[in-house]
Amino acid sequence: SPEQEFLSSLDHYEIAFPIQVDQNGDFLTFDMRSQLKRRSRRSLGSLSYEAAERRVFYKVSAHRTQFLLNLTLHSNLLAEHFTVEYWKRDGVDWQHDFHEDCHYAGHLQDQYLNSKVAISNCNGLHGVIVAEEEEYFIEPLSLGANVSTGSEGEGSPHVVYKRSSLQHSHMDAACGVLDEKPWKGRPWWLRTLKPSPLKPSSNNSQRGQLPLKRSVSTERYVETLVVADKMMVGYHGRRDIEQYILAIMNIVAKLFQDSSLGNIVNILVTRLILLTEDQPTLEINHHAGKSLDSFCKWQKSIVNRNGNGNAIPENGIANHDTAVLITRYDICIYKNKPCGTLGLAPVGGMCERERSCSINEDIGLATAFTIAHEIGHTFGMNHDGVGNGCGSRGQETAKLMAAHITMKTNPFVWSTCSRDYITSFLDSGMGLCLNNAPPKQDFVYPTVAPGQAYDADEQCRFQYGVKSRQSGWRNPSHTRAN
Repeated sequence: SPEQEFLSSLDHYEIAFPIQVDQNGDFLTFDMRSQLKRRSRRSLGSLSYEAAERRVFYKVSAHRTQFLLNLTLHSNLLAEHFTVEYWKRDGVDWQHDFHEDCHYAGHLQDQYLNSKVAISNCNGLHGVIVAEEEEYFIEPLSLGANVSTGSEGEGSPHVVYKRSSLQHSHMDAACGVLDEKPWKGRPWWLRTLKPSPLKPSSNNSQRGQLPLKRSVSTERYVETLVVADKMMVGYHGRRDIEQYILAIMNIVAKLFQDSSLGNIVNILVTRLILLTEDQPTLEINHHAGKSLDSFCKWQKSIVNRNGNGNAIPENGIANHDTAVLITRYDICIYKNKPCGTLGLAPVGGMCERERSCSINEDIGLATAFTIAHEIGHTFGMNHDGVGNGCGSRGQETAKLMAAHITMKTNPFVWSTCSRDYITSFLDSGMGLCLNNAPPKQDFVYPTVAPGQAYDADEQCRFQYGVKSRQSGWRNPSHTRAN
């Protein structure tokens, strides 16, 4: 089966039977979902979960370690007016504004400073555990998996594997390699922005204004539009794609909350558009550059408008600061043929309406790292080791902005170079669109999974595809372009 093929491709994996526990690690239930109760809205902002209701604990025993997950509900992942829209060729087919509150972030118990966890528990546990400089993926096995529950009683089996176990032969390692030295005639989406120096703008002084507040003390809110193309919807199916994409964005949000970024950046999803048919003015294919160009223009055209072209009132769908396209196409940076490119974004495009956008190839839950990487580019970040010392021999290890994913890179941490790039970008005043704090949802819905979520069997499809293609993320020698 595809699931068995997926498991056999791993260098090493273990089967775990997670349980929900209390903060002391004592058993509570085999049910992975938190017991949040439905609440009705009485007045704006009047309802919120009690602190105890927002927290959940799980115990996962794998890799000779007993992981005790201390998680807190990620209640600000979705903006107040978050909507899910299914678009046909002529616009919105149907939409809804409810959601499952099943996305969490946290750390390992007693390891607050040196561990990180991002988990969605909509139907089983899907996510990432980072501990002791190793990343572990966890996801449920399907009921069809040939795994005996043994003495685990009613516990549901999950597969737990290290990122270092995802080693596979590469396809075309040379494809998508990007020479980032600036040159004339370079396509706009590849032009490198030179960060402004860390000093107040002279224009502010002339106008008698106070210098811009240092970015590290200003909280930022990146209102994010996420779009999945027709191939994504057809591949994952309507039943599971909403949960799947939001689980990915939960990991993205956790990455931007990491202290290594040096700035307070909140990723909020304001709108999820799922394309069930091709759009007249949006062309997506293997060519990442042309597809990105088309998508950036398209997302600008739908700002504050629904699929029928009608204006959305101010109290309707929230605006967006950046747009993320996730595609099932095997994209390539320079040609309309498959290759090793995973994502592409304009460097320094954040807050520019037609340049704050990215294209990302779907490779499973690890797509979160690609999306965070590309959003990093829109904040003015260059690759580690390109025009900076990070990742160079004798310098600090390349991290999330590494051009090439290897077993030595640390994809859950930002380098000091990335921190300096975003700090310079924000201090220069180029991120002013992120200063407004959008209202958050003030009521929630119960965590009832609408269908089977993405188990390891489906993860095989996510990460291999019909052609059993190996993704750049999974390969230590593969190239990730831009």
